[in-house]
Amino acid sequence: MSLAGIRPALRAYLLADPTIASAVGGTRVHPVVLPQGVKATSLVYNVISEITDHHTQGPSGLVMVRMQLDAYAQTTDAADALARAVKERIDGFAGVWTYGASSPSDAVEVQGVFADTARSDYQSDPELFRSSRDYRIFFSER
Repeated sequence: MSLAGIRPALRAYLLADPTIASAVGGTRVHPVVLPQGVKATSLVYNVISEITDHHTQGPSGLVMVRMQLDAYAQTTDAADALARAVKERIDGFAGVWTYGASSPSDAVEVQGVFADTARSDYQSDPELFRSSRDYRIFFSER
């Protein structure tokens, strides 16, 4: 699966968790940026970097992306709680993430997900607290 597939697969996997889905109203998981005007608890995911693996015969098919997941909420405690729920859901995961019509082309074989750096701050323009963490996600490109 390509990099384009990891995004909807991650989103679907996160929203399949009742705690996360409830916190974000079942839909507020957005790519790249928080949409203008959103002032409710939300998640934003963004690819920070992508590294493909090679061996002497060419690409191995293994890809590692560093994905930043930002939990936004009206209080720092709520942002931290959502970030913890995400960490509990994906840190250490290995298996298949499906999305869409669940055909073979709508699945990503995840080799492993590993929590990396974390930080928090306050965003004055949606007036929300943010708890942010980077994850290294290894998956099969083919």
